[in-house]
Amino acid sequence: MVRHWYVSEHSRKAKPLRQIYEQLRQKVDKQLWQADIQWENISAHDGIVVPKTEKHRLLNLKIQDEHLSPYSKTDMNLFQMHMLNDEVEITVFKAPHGWILMYNGVSEGPQPFGQMGYDTR
Repeated sequence: MVRHWYVSEHSRKAKPLRQIYEQLRQKVDKQLWQADIQWENISAHDGIVVPKTEKHRLLNLKIQDEHLSPYSKTDMNLFQMHMLNDEVEITVFKAPHGWILMYNGVSEGPQPFGQMGYDTR
């Protein structure tokens, strides 16, 4: 499932995200970039697919800290934010006044586990 997160330039996460985006622009081949997207009323361009070796930098931003911030917007719930891992494909887009992160492969809900499909504790 594809999920999005918009970070405005006024967010606490904007400075580290800007640095990551600029470094990815230098490292990732332009032929691998995605053109542009429209999410809700925000359009973004120059989408850079984050290589597996760099995903930890974006995952370490801990977006769950910003889930109530007026400077960010997402269509993920808090559970999905906590469950992001390096198996999720991440693409970073530059928006007019911030960035959009597109997460592909986010789980919709918790997976059943244990013998009965749930924890018996």
